[in-house]
Amino acid sequence: MKYLKFLALFLAMTSLSGCISDDENYCSQTIYPFATQVTGPDTAITGEEITLNVSFTIVDGCGTFIGFQQNNVYPRNVYPAVQYEGCNCTGNQHITTEGFVFSEDEPGEYEIKFVSGLTSDSTSYTYIYKTITVSDPD
Repeated sequence: MKYLKFLALFLAMTSLSGCISDDENYCSQTIYPFATQVTGPDTAITGEEITLNVSFTIVDGCGTFIGFQQNNVYPRNVYPAVQYEGCNCTGNQHITTEGFVFSEDEPGEYEIKFVSGLTSDSTSYTYIYKTITVSDPD
């Protein structure tokens, strides 16, 4: 019986080890950089997709934009997500711009808040606000 328990444990450990990286120094992390600028239309028609151009800082060579994170209520908080691969990210920082797609099926005013920094005492976030008025087509 002890032999079977040992064998089961051994098989479980060896099968899991295939998922672990052989490089103990491998680093991967998702970072949510602050937005530096948001541009785009302030109005939309119900069901229409509009694109807001969101600028933020990324590091060349190891950072890749993977999408926008957001909550599902209004005012909606939105922030870009960047995946960094590697332990030593030595590239230059630059501002990049990606499109955030917005669409609503009901008329109204919708506030979107893009996280842009921290307050001077670092206790809360600051935002770039974008209000979009959605109306029915004439």
